[in-house]
Amino acid sequence: MVTRDDVTKIRQAYDDTVAEAERTRARALAEAADHMPQKDIIEATGYSRETVRRLIAEGRKSTEGATA
Repeated sequence: MVTRDDVTKIRQAYDDTVAEAERTRARALAEAADHMPQKDIIEATGYSRETVRRLIAEGRKSTEGATA
C-alpha cells in the first residue's frame, strides 16, 4: 500500500532532481559564457537577457562554492 509519506517522498525526489538539473544548466551556461558572447547564448536558448544573466551568475556562484 502506498502511503501519504511515500507520495511526499516521490514529490521530494522530483523536486531534488529538478533543482540539480537547474544547477547543472546554470553551471553549463556560465562555462559557455566564458567562450562566447552572451548574445549567442540568448539566441541559442531563447531565454531573456535577464534570465541568462541570472543563470550565469548562479552558475558562477555554484562553481565557486564547489571549489572552496
